[in-house]
Amino acid sequence: MKKLLTVLLVMVLAGSLFAQGASETSKTYTLRASTNLAATSTVGKGLTKFVELVNEKSNGRIQATCNHGAELGNQAEQVSMAMLGDLELVLAAPGTGPGAYQGCEPLLLFEFPFLFKDNDQYRRVMKAVEPEVNEMVNSLGLTAMCGQSQGSRDILTNVPVTKLADMKNLIMRGPNAVYISMFESLGAAGITMDWNEIYTAMQQKVCNGCEGSPSSLNASSFQDNGKYLAITNHIIACVYYFFNTEWLNSLPADLRDIVVECAREATAYQEQIDDADQTAALEHMKSQGVTVTVIEDIADWKAACSGMTQQYLSKGQNWVDFYNVLTSID
Repeated sequence: MKKLLTVLLVMVLAGSLFAQGASETSKTYTLRASTNLAATSTVGKGLTKFVELVNEKSNGRIQATCNHGAELGNQAEQVSMAMLGDLELVLAAPGTGPGAYQGCEPLLLFEFPFLFKDNDQYRRVMKAVEPEVNEMVNSLGLTAMCGQSQGSRDILTNVPVTKLADMKNLIMRGPNAVYISMFESLGAAGITMDWNEIYTAMQQKVCNGCEGSPSSLNASSFQDNGKYLAITNHIIACVYYFFNTEWLNSLPADLRDIVVECAREATAYQEQIDDADQTAALEHMKSQGVTVTVIEDIADWKAACSGMTQQYLSKGQNWVDFYNVLTSID
């Protein structure tokens, strides 16, 4: 009798575990992803690729969708939604997004003028500092991975800019305080607004221009309202995948692995298409009447911005520490 009871107990437990496993494999999860960048941008295309991969590789166990541009609000609103769990994933600039929150402010250094020598180095930096980024954004309920470069940024204006003196008194759009400081250092005035507000602002002459990589500028057709592009390579900007941590941890291990795998694959895809698109976008802008000028007094631009380093590092040891990490990667 005792042996029979033992066998029955084992069978009950096995059945329970089987049912639990079956429940996990049959349950579906919702993944809502968003970026403030255009669907036609390389980041937007990468996000679309990510969603396609997740739906395919999870065999429908994750039902993923994505939104682009201002469909769900501006970048700050989208980041807030991800923190609250109203989005499972937001692709956002680390400084302008999570960097707006206490304890994460040093993330603004990702978009510091003339800090990185080229895009290859920048991509190495993004990969290497992922643990430090995570340490900061975990306090917001976010998990970071898969940084994606948006390419070196240039100046697009409605008046010619061929040298540093031409920046004097221009009103330029920037996404955060670092850009505003940079414009002021260059003799211009800065105004903050979301990426999706730039087109109308330039059209209505609220500002004289903006800055961005050729790919991102062209994807949003900003050349409709600005016909002068100064090649300055002053900043390289990026986005990271910021997942809602609670949602990510709620996934069974196999699905969590799939999500990470798809994010890595989509990032590699974005990196591949971005390099080619920067060149193609520049040529397309030229064909639409944009005058492109390579700035020859760029050393003067760098000198004008040099005082910003001490200004920002004086904000606290956490700024110094993160700056040292960023600049230690060759």
